[in-house]
Amino acid sequence: MNWNEILNSPVIENLGWTLLHSVWQIAFVAFFLFIGLKILAKASANTRCLVSLFALVLSLGLPISTFVWLSQNSSVVNQFGKDFIGEGAESSAQKSYPPENLSPVKNSTNTNTANEIILSSVGNFQSTFAQNFSALAPFLVGFWIFGMLIFAFRFAGGVWQLRIYKTRETFALSADWQVRFKDLCERLNVKQTVEILQSKIVETPMVIGWLKPVILVPTSVILQINPRELETILAHELIHIRRCDYLINLAQGFIEILFFYHPCVWWISGEIRRERECACDDAVTEILEDSRFVYANALTNLEELRLRAKTNTTTPLFTAANGGNLMNRIQRIIGQKNTETSGANSLWTAGLAFLLISALLLTVFSSNSGVNVNAQIKTKNRKLAIGFVSIPPLDRTKNAPKDADATARLLIEKLKSHKIPAIGFVQGSMISDGEKLYPVRANIVRLWRDAGLEIGIGNFKHVWFYHTPYEDFVAGVEKNEAVVKKILAEKNLPLGYFSYPFLNTGKSAEERNRFEIWLQSRGLSPVKYTIDNQEWMYSYAYDMARNDNDINTMSEIRAEFLNYMRKMFDHYEAYSQETFGRDIAQTMVLTPSRLITDSADELFGMIKTRGYKFVSMDEALADEAYQTPENFFGKAGISWFERWTMMQGRKLRDEPSVSKNVQKIWEETRTKK
Repeated sequence: MNWNEILNSPVIENLGWTLLHSVWQIAFVAFFLFIGLKILAKASANTRCLVSLFALVLSLGLPISTFVWLSQNSSVVNQFGKDFIGEGAESSAQKSYPPENLSPVKNSTNTNTANEIILSSVGNFQSTFAQNFSALAPFLVGFWIFGMLIFAFRFAGGVWQLRIYKTRETFALSADWQVRFKDLCERLNVKQTVEILQSKIVETPMVIGWLKPVILVPTSVILQINPRELETILAHELIHIRRCDYLINLAQGFIEILFFYHPCVWWISGEIRRERECACDDAVTEILEDSRFVYANALTNLEELRLRAKTNTTTPLFTAANGGNLMNRIQRIIGQKNTETSGANSLWTAGLAFLLISALLLTVFSSNSGVNVNAQIKTKNRKLAIGFVSIPPLDRTKNAPKDADATARLLIEKLKSHKIPAIGFVQGSMISDGEKLYPVRANIVRLWRDAGLEIGIGNFKHVWFYHTPYEDFVAGVEKNEAVVKKILAEKNLPLGYFSYPFLNTGKSAEERNRFEIWLQSRGLSPVKYTIDNQEWMYSYAYDMARNDNDINTMSEIRAEFLNYMRKMFDHYEAYSQETFGRDIAQTMVLTPSRLITDSADELFGMIKTRGYKFVSMDEALADEAYQTPENFFGKAGISWFERWTMMQGRKLRDEPSVSKNVQKIWEETRTKK
């Protein structure tokens, strides 16, 4: 068969007529759907979704039926101009008009003649169009095929992108979350085996797959949305799985490829997706008790994260909790009647919650940079300085000090990439015996120095001021100062800060004041840390897992650590508001561990999304809040927020606890020693 035969084949002509007829057919379907949705305005979202689905199926079925009918009646198609229109036109054109004197009424004759002329003109136009359509059909079909290829390529790109999401940079959630997720599946009556993974490259939770579905949860979401809110988001995704929405979404994508040229198809498909999200929202609030406002806030937070990431997928093949018209969905969620409370109280609560969420959404949509997703956060102009104690990294591996060098190099690169002007405090005993420098470890300090990062000192040995006689403690600091100044002198750099080991400031006010006067005489200032934490315990457990090459445990510890740090920021930000009524410039202490290095992107990313700008220790401590007096002394080492709180006679806040898994590793290792 040559090219001309293909172009002139009945199949091409039938396809052309089918495409032409599909324009008005689908338009009529969309019109009746529009009327139907208006009538069903108060019906459930699931009902409206089913009606929209029926309309989409009808939009596919009518053109297919038309093509089948035309194929089975090819003679009608070939003689369309003659049999359906042409003969009528011909008879009208050839008809002779009666003599005027035989006409009973002249005006009637004129009217009939005018009508016949109009009919003749219309008939001639229709006949001409029908006769010439065979020549136009190949071009119309060619355009259709070309458009389908473009949209099919777009669709395939979306499928490939989902494969990347599913297979790259994913890892299991913590054991606690796995148990929680399994319980959630049972509560929602999800029979399929569903895998849940944490992903570093997706920016919103999503479902991928039908036979073996996977829910991907971004690390940023785990860090910045509290567990109760995240549970409602996961419930939404599980309901999508229970409803087989992923498969329906694929079918929608196929129909959108076939009828890419018809705006009514895109509108119908959009209605399906919108009503589907609302139906899943309704299911979440029905199944999870007292979740209405928690879920509404979770959606708000999720949308803020999406706007930050500005993620655009190639094609909407996945189902995500923040799909659809977010504002309308939130209004539906918090506007639903709550039968468990009185009418007046429920209305007042719903109205207040809606106003608060609307205000947050207005802020989100009116700014590209936005604010933190957490409702507690009121500003994006926060500052944070980070101090690392102590450098070089502590060697806990079998390859020390080689491993410490690798960790330091990686950490320095992470700090540079995130533009963090950190300060590292040197513990002299790790780089020197007091006289000679240990070449490899001393070189780590030089690497830190040459990267443009500031250097400070602690004691020569990491000892408690409370347990060390004053003269011995001062002698240790002086010894450390001499060791570190040798390295700084190579680049003509000054030494400016001292960090109390374990944040312990001695036995009494007199002892501390005496010591700090001595520091001042050496040109040194003590650092006051506001964000203390137990990161060192997580880092210890992480190093033990690394020694055993236990990748699964390492992954669990990273996830638990990031969740713990999110809680710690919540904790100390609340202190800041209680103590000063504002967000003061914070100072945080960390260790230069492999855990910090491996989770740096997630940790520092989480800090940035909370509205923090990384600043030097000079800039942070210039905040007038650090002039606030405190009088804590004792065996413990605590943050300055806790010191200020005790000075003001207020009760300390309950601090987030270290995960049981990490505590267990710490206790078991200490027992073995």
